[in-house]
Amino acid sequence: MISKERVRHMTKLAEYDASEGKKYERMTEYFRSDYVALEMIKSLFTGTICFGILYMMWILYEMETLTDLLVVTDLVMLAIVTVLIYVTFMVGYLLITYLVYNKRYTTGRKYIKKYYNGLKKVQSMYRSEEQRQLQDEWEE
Repeated sequence: MISKERVRHMTKLAEYDASEGKKYERMTEYFRSDYVALEMIKSLFTGTICFGILYMMWILYEMETLTDLLVVTDLVMLAIVTVLIYVTFMVGYLLITYLVYNKRYTTGRKYIKKYYNGLKKVQSMYRSEEQRQLQDEWEE
């Protein structure tokens, strides 16, 4: 006999698995520190590329001013300022990355825990139905 409550729970689990489950699936594969570290490594590369693009755009925009500046000032000072700006940018970018992905992991683990609790509930429904069927067979 089909249990309406069990079907309802299974439908909710299937909906979650089809929509939200894919989003939080990676969080089941890693510990928090590994997940956040992996995302920070990705952000290190993307942040460097982003900084490079922004820096090149700034150089193209300020080309006339920079040519006058390069004649007067030495290139070492420009390189030092550029490195300091890059380090500051990356520290901020990686800090934001850490905060965002740490929060995502925490939120995702909560949803995953709810999902596993739903699976346990469905499994217990199956077991109780099996026990009732066995009990009915013994009584006959």
